[in-house]
Formats: sequence, C-alpha cells, structure tokens
Amino acid sequence: MRGRTWVAGMAVLLTTGAITACGGSEPEARGGGDGATVVVDAKARVEAAKVDVKAKAPADGPEAQAGKSVVLIPCSIASEGCAAPAKGAEEAAKAIGWKTTMIDGKDTAATQNAAVRQALALKPDAIITFAINPGEIQGAVAEARRSGIKVVASSAPPSELVDFSDLPTEATWALGGSLLADFAIAEHDGDVQALVLHDTGFDVLAARHRAFVDRLKQCSGCEIAEQQTFTFADLATSVPRMVQQMAQRHPQFNTVYIDYDYAVPAVLQGLRSVGVRDKTVLGSEGTSNAIASIRKGEQTATTALALPWIGWANIDALNRIFAGEDPRPAADVVSVKLIDRSVAEKMDGMWDGGADFRAEYRKLWGVEG
Repeated sequence: MRGRTWVAGMAVLLTTGAITACGGSEPEARGGGDGATVVVDAKARVEAAKVDVKAKAPADGPEAQAGKSVVLIPCSIASEGCAAPAKGAEEAAKAIGWKTTMIDGKDTAATQNAAVRQALALKPDAIITFAINPGEIQGAVAEARRSGIKVVASSAPPSELVDFSDLPTEATWALGGSLLADFAIAEHDGDVQALVLHDTGFDVLAARHRAFVDRLKQCSGCEIAEQQTFTFADLATSVPRMVQQMAQRHPQFNTVYIDYDYAVPAVLQGLRSVGVRDKTVLGSEGTSNAIASIRKGEQTATTALALPWIGWANIDALNRIFAGEDPRPAADVVSVKLIDRSVAEKMDGMWDGGADFRAEYRKLWGVEG
C-alpha cells in the first residue's frame, strides 16, 4: 500500500473535530460506541499496520534540475526526528548533484530564525527547514522569498508563508496518532486509562495528538485520565516532574501517550521516579533510540515514519518546484508503520520504508549510477 491512497483510507476511520489539551487533573468522559466492536477493529488495524509496507517513490516527475544549492535547517540536530530527515535530504541532494549546507536550528524560534538569516547570507537557491513552524520565523522566511529563494518547510502543516509544506501530509500525522490509540485499545482489550502529553510548540503535531484522542473517544471502556501540554524546552526538567505528578494523581492509569519518541526518555524518568513500571508507553516517529528502547521493553510502541525518506521526498518536492511543477505528488509516498517489540526485534536500526527508495529516486531524476 502506498501514499495518499493508503493514508486516506485509514484517515476516514478518524473522528473529526477539535480537541483542546487541558492541564487539569479531572478525567474526561469515557468514549462511546460498541466496545467489543472497537476492540476487534483496533486489533485488526494494529496487525495490518505492523506488516511490511510496500511503498514506492513517485512514478513520474521531472529530471534533475542542475546546479542548485540548498541550505538545510533541522529544528535541532540533537533530535533524530529532526536530524534524520535533514541528513536524508543532504544525501538526496548529493545524489541529484546539488550543493548543500546544514545549519542547526538549535531548538528555539530565536536560534531557528537566526539560522535562516545565516542561510540568506549564503544566497542559496532554496532553504528547507525541518520541524520548524513557518509562523515562528516568518520575517526571515519572507525575506528569503523576496530574494527569490525557494522555501520548503518539511514536517510543518500547510502554510502560505512558504513555497511548500505539508510533507508528510496532515493525514499521515493523524494516522500515526490513530494507530497508537488502536494499539492501546488492543493491548488493554478496550479498558484504557491514559495520560496524554502534547507538545504545543510544533503545529504539525496537533493532527497526531487530536487523532489519538479522537480514536480513544470511540472506545466506550477507554478514558483519558488527564492531559497536559509542554514544549521542547521542558523535556529535561518539567516533563519528568509532570509525568511523576500525573502518575501519582491517577494510580489506575495503564497508558502514557507523548507526541514523539525523543520525549519518551523524559516520560520513563518521571515514571521511574515514583517506582512505576510495566505501563504502555507510546511515542511516534520511529527513531533508532526508540527502536532500541522497544527491544529492551522500556518504550512499548511507536508509529514510525521512514525518516531519511522524508528528506529524499523533500528534495523531490524542491526539484519539482524548480521545474515549475506541482510539488504535492512528492508528499504522497510517505507511509506509517506500527512498531512494537515483536517488530523491533527483527529490525536493525530505523525503519527504511520497506523499499529501495534511493534507487527509485535516482531513476526518477535520471541520475542512476
């Protein structure tokens, strides 16, 4: 299964509607619907999402546009979820024959804005940011575009501030959240007591978080005991303490959801500080550290994106822009895989997407060899 067709097919299972993350400790209402049916459906979706995903690079697209230079700005090189796509783009740009420069966004809007301005001084043909909200750096982005520099915002929602974003698509992010809820429902036979932590600093994560919550609300025996919000800067200190306090307020909980794998160690630290173990701990993105943690029985599951593939897809999108074509087909190929211990034990490193995408892109761009 591949691209938007598969994602859209799964996405119709999601319930639409907005969710506001709350900081209170009052439990939310239990979900509705036929509990037994929801459990059966969840188990079926989980098993389907764990099998090999046979995705492919786009079948059609322009040949390589020669002689381009690109600056790559990950939100933070310290976070593999940001860095791996950027490094994939660096690899892809080399394959297509472009010059690249990597500048670390270093976590904050101020340093990311400075990174874009540093990129402007290099006068590249394009800038690709990774997991940086365009709205947080819109002054520098506007300056880049006025200078004729193309700007692509990877892992950001649709935005008119840049030439292209929405790669991966919002439906892909939502699918990752929905599958994590399915996993919890299946793991606990429809009796989920969840603690939910949502990072409000990355707009793109809203779809994943909302889909997790919405799917859990379809389960009559499931309950979100408490939700809290945080930002990336809170991971080292506030999040472990937050998790500790949530666990103490809700000793009956059996599941913890947090938006991305890089934050899971902070969750585990908080749980261990109050002697809590053997809970279902869910993250997303499929980093190599997460896969190793799942094999050890620490993290329970993740919904993985083929992170380097995202970088190659962004170079494909940019190549289409340079050729005067619609970049959206470049986003249609990104898929999601559910990884638990049974899957992780068969893996060596991150999920590669189940395809030789590098060879496929070289063929697409006419740069084979």
